[in-house]
Amino acid sequence: RREASLRLPEMQRIIASREVDSPMMLWLERNREFEGLCQQSPPPLDLLRRIWWYAKWSLDHRSPDVRTAAALAFCEHLVDTPARTRLLPLMMSRNTYEGLAELIRYYSGTEGYERGLAGFVTE
Repeated sequence: RREASLRLPEMQRIIASREVDSPMMLWLERNREFEGLCQQSPPPLDLLRRIWWYAKWSLDHRSPDVRTAAALAFCEHLVDTPARTRLLPLMMSRNTYEGLAELIRYYSGTEGYERGLAGFVTE
């Protein structure tokens, strides 16, 4: 929670909530908030990027609970909606997205993964 508070002060209401009693619950709530942010016009790209960077930090965390929560409650859902898919290239590199292939394919299938990949322009 300390790291989340430092990186995402705008989400303190979720982070400090008594109902959020585990890393999984924190990521479930953060994922719901992320979806709402993706729907805004214009989307708050700075905040969306910081949520992604916190997810990346969580994926590298020493705690298996933290890693699993970020993977299952957030990363697997990156291509759930057109708004999320459209914003992915503004939040991460193609290489980073490709590194998440196994997670995304597991939940969204190859078609979902490919749909997300199509948004990244190749040079």
